[in-house]
Amino acid sequence: MPNDLSELARAAAAGALVVAVALPAALVARALRPKGEPLLPRWKPFPVPWGGFEVTIAFIAISFVVPLVALEVLNESGFYQIVYGDDFPLPKAEGIGPERKFEAGTLRMLWANLFALPIALGALALTRYSFYPKWHPKPNGSVAGKVALAVVAWAVLTPVVLLLHVVVNAVSQQLDVPPDTHSLAKLGPRPLRDQILLALEACVGAPLREEILFRGLLLWWCVGRIKFPGAGVSPVTSLRPWFVMCAATAYTATGGRWQPVAFACVLVVGLGVLWRFTHTGARRARAVYATAAFFALHHAVWPNPVPLFVLGLGLGWLAVRTNGLLVPVLVHGLFNAVAVVIVLRGG
Repeated sequence: MPNDLSELARAAAAGALVVAVALPAALVARALRPKGEPLLPRWKPFPVPWGGFEVTIAFIAISFVVPLVALEVLNESGFYQIVYGDDFPLPKAEGIGPERKFEAGTLRMLWANLFALPIALGALALTRYSFYPKWHPKPNGSVAGKVALAVVAWAVLTPVVLLLHVVVNAVSQQLDVPPDTHSLAKLGPRPLRDQILLALEACVGAPLREEILFRGLLLWWCVGRIKFPGAGVSPVTSLRPWFVMCAATAYTATGGRWQPVAFACVLVVGLGVLWRFTHTGARRARAVYATAAFFALHHAVWPNPVPLFVLGLGLGWLAVRTNGLLVPVLVHGLFNAVAVVIVLRGG
């Protein structure tokens, strides 16, 4: 993400390139959507059968277990030496410089995430059809309409998030806290193979993983009512956003840096204010807020969590209004595409 006004200009140029690809698709989708269908669907109830235990297991498996297993298999199979040559450093190699070690570690994880993605998606699909065969999500709007909505939403959200990032970076520098540089931006110029790998991970892999976890499993569990007929929302069920907020804060605290922890505390106060003053659509608003907070704090590069919280709010709202993940995944992928263009152009 851009760090100053010059980088904001580069982001604008990158955004224009993404628009050149996305706009024709949006126009075609708009022409294909059913006549009279509104661009933004009305919200409909979207009950889900899974509980907090399943959500926790899915987070651990998709975020940590499956990628680490894939990484170990690729290491042991000599995959990286086959792709990059015999001089590619082994995981525990000694006597190599920190830059080379960092580069090798980043490339390892990019490949591991790429191989882990279909495994994770397959495991989720198998679990869903094995444990909840009778549950079928109800579509809310056509696919064409959702594609058109995604491009419009991306065009609205992206400038806001990038401008906020510039402001936050400026404030951070004034406070003598230099902004971090994302690991992918540190790779430098790469061959075509690695450029494709970077684009796949940023524009496809990361949006799919994160939207399934945050706007799929977690958000709808947060919104959900208790399963007993006629019981409404129990006191424990209504506290689910607080469980998510506490988990996000605890996760942030493990990083050992005060800035994300301080931001997490601000978000906790914000959830308290929202809890006190929201009435209409309170369950949805609180769930969107809490999952957006977790999504933002899940990103360790400071101060990215601040603007990403705003992005998370927009993605959560879109998921609630469309009862699905297609729009958030597309918006997320297009947003990341801007950063990919900046990196690949040497920005």
